[in-house]
Amino acid sequence: MKKIIDFFRKKNKYDDVIDSPEDRVTAFISHWYEQWSKAQRKMGNDVDFDYWVDLISDVDGAHFAAGSSSGSRNSFGSKADYDPNVEKITECDIQGNVASVSTEIYEEALKSSKYHVYDLEFDAEKGWKITAISTFFHPPKSPVIDPDEHAGIFSMSISDAPFMGREDHINLNENTLFQAERNINIPNLDEGVAKLERIGKLRIRSGVLGILDFGYDIYDFEPLQRKVNLGDYPVETVTIHNRVAGIRVKFNDSEQPVKWYAANTPSGNGVYGVDAGNLAIFDVGNLMGLSRIKKERIFNEWCLNGKPELVSMVDEDDCVISTSGFGDGAYPAFWGVNAQDEVISLYIDFMILVRETENGLFESV
Repeated sequence: MKKIIDFFRKKNKYDDVIDSPEDRVTAFISHWYEQWSKAQRKMGNDVDFDYWVDLISDVDGAHFAAGSSSGSRNSFGSKADYDPNVEKITECDIQGNVASVSTEIYEEALKSSKYHVYDLEFDAEKGWKITAISTFFHPPKSPVIDPDEHAGIFSMSISDAPFMGREDHINLNENTLFQAERNINIPNLDEGVAKLERIGKLRIRSGVLGILDFGYDIYDFEPLQRKVNLGDYPVETVTIHNRVAGIRVKFNDSEQPVKWYAANTPSGNGVYGVDAGNLAIFDVGNLMGLSRIKKERIFNEWCLNGKPELVSMVDEDDCVISTSGFGDGAYPAFWGVNAQDEVISLYIDFMILVRETENGLFESV
């Protein structure tokens, strides 16, 4: 029966097994462009997504591994994303049954280039298939931060940097948030159990820390203004309803902080924006050695799990990434200190286990 179905199944020239990663990528680009051109001729400016999905489904089925796709089904532009006339292969790296193919697209109108990196895997029956495509506007192997900026960034962080006070409407308490397992019943949140969990140790070798959304490009990066001692430090999270209410790094595991200051950058106020549902705390020294493509792959791999996790940029466990509360927004980070103003902890509050008083003051619960 299978032979009969295969005989009558509509076959195209891209169904054949392809034995090299470069040939697979070349075939995908050509096939995608053919389907896009066909759709453009038929639809003009009146996009029929049902028609486009049918066309692009043929592309995805021919060139991608099971569970992967080009991601083109929900968008159709007047300019082709993949065009064999302008997209050229620049590099191919094969490591056993996986490969990476890099391409460059020079955009004459903008006098600049765009880059694609195709990840592929080899199947003995189906040949090379694409598993993911990443897009960059800088060379993929270039560092996430220009080496010329490294010295200036490191100089922004000092051991005795002055503390910045918290905003007046913030009265959050790390000790209240990071308690052992407890029942929570507050307005605007379903009753549930808040759980405290230790997920590992963050390795800090430069003493300079950073906080940012790991899913976006890095622009005008600044580290935390206050430097910390080198070491491997416990990381803890508090979760409720499978959401992270807070994450912290403990620099002193035997003391509790007694007051808190904003964990600010030199020009910031200790509040960090989120556009990709996460925030990361990391060793800035190792961020300097990270390439754009490696950063992309670390984040994509973390997204498969989507839970607070220690990841390795350059050194083992030199970064921790966490989902951010209810998602995108802006979240405060704090230094917890003892009575002598010695740093005990660094924590981010994702504003889940909080309540607002009649006076507009946010308190931990």
